[in-house]
Amino acid sequence: MLPLAELDAAILQATITLLVMVLCGGLWVRTRRAYFGWWAVAWGLYLARIGAIVAFLVTEKQPWLFLHQVITGWTALALLWTSAVFAGRSRWRPWYLVLAAFPPLWSWVAIYQLQNFLLAAAPAVAFLSVATAATGVMFHRYRSVRPSAGATVLATTFLLWAIHHLDYPILRARGIWSPWGYYLDIVFTLGVAAGILLLINSELTDTLRARSEALEHLSRRMVRQHEAERRRLSLALHDETAQVLAAIKLQLGSVAERVEAPLRERLEHTMSLVDTGITGIRNLTHGLRPALLDDLGLLPALRSLTAEFADAHGTPIAFDAPEVLPVVSEEGEVALFRALQEGLANVGRHAYAARTQVSLNVAGGHLTLHVRDEGPGVDAAVLDATARGGLAGMRERVAAVGGAVTIASRAGSGTHLQVSIPVVDA
Repeated sequence: MLPLAELDAAILQATITLLVMVLCGGLWVRTRRAYFGWWAVAWGLYLARIGAIVAFLVTEKQPWLFLHQVITGWTALALLWTSAVFAGRSRWRPWYLVLAAFPPLWSWVAIYQLQNFLLAAAPAVAFLSVATAATGVMFHRYRSVRPSAGATVLATTFLLWAIHHLDYPILRARGIWSPWGYYLDIVFTLGVAAGILLLINSELTDTLRARSEALEHLSRRMVRQHEAERRRLSLALHDETAQVLAAIKLQLGSVAERVEAPLRERLEHTMSLVDTGITGIRNLTHGLRPALLDDLGLLPALRSLTAEFADAHGTPIAFDAPEVLPVVSEEGEVALFRALQEGLANVGRHAYAARTQVSLNVAGGHLTLHVRDEGPGVDAAVLDATARGGLAGMRERVAAVGGAVTIASRAGSGTHLQVSIPVVDA
């Protein structure tokens, strides 16, 4: 009769194997990836193997031992095929049928024809160990191409399992490992399950990284198209609409010189309205795409923006920057300019003309813009609303060029905006 301790160990091993099989089957249903289906098949065979050996130990009938030996060999082949499918090396070869035929043929010879235990067990053990080691090597090769913790765990587990198979004719067949051999097989089963889960996590991470890169590329493209459209509109307003209004003003001035005083006053008033329109268009074009950014570069544009804001709002602003800035991408220049625009706008809204410091520095391969004001600061609710408003667009624009935005503020201690843009490698 099967000892109770060994029966308990076999039931525990069967339960864990069943859970791993259900896990792999569920993953196959969810993803329809072939290797999850083959994992489920392999663990189903392993579960049948446990049932066959328990039946043999209870009944001591040789057909159960024969079935156990056959399923054991097929389980090793199923695990090897699963690793090949996973690694993309699952091209079918006709001689694979020879490998599949070996377990039943040799099991029949070993159980029903041979009387020498070592002679009967050695080829089967060697077959099982080589197939398991080959599975480990398959995952090791995959790990060398695509390093991951899951592949490392699977390669290590199968290689150790292959070594463990070699003790069968020496220890396990003589009952020395009972019931600890079951527990060791459980450890290997759990190791494989952990490797599978780690591989899933690695794939999800790779997928998320790829999607993040795609979104970043799309965001960068949208920013580039947005700026191109702003530039087109700026040029159209400057070169067409403003020029037309200037021509209208000249014509009105010419007419005003030839008419009586009352009509001349009305024409002069009309010309002042045209001047107002021209000024508005120039301000609009400057906001859409500052000419200094295209004509003179980033540093003069930032200086000009700061000076204009200080004059317009009566805000004392100190500007500190190196004489020469490192090269950043065109999108990076636009992102910094827009960030300073938004930062100064927030100073106007929340700092109430308080003293402000605008500075640029280079460190760690990044050009960083700092906007510090000595205003009353803002509480968490206002800061959160700001982050969802103008700062959200700033963050998207800066993130699109690989940069980062941080803002810190406390009531009574002012606000500090920091924008970092990566420097282009010369």
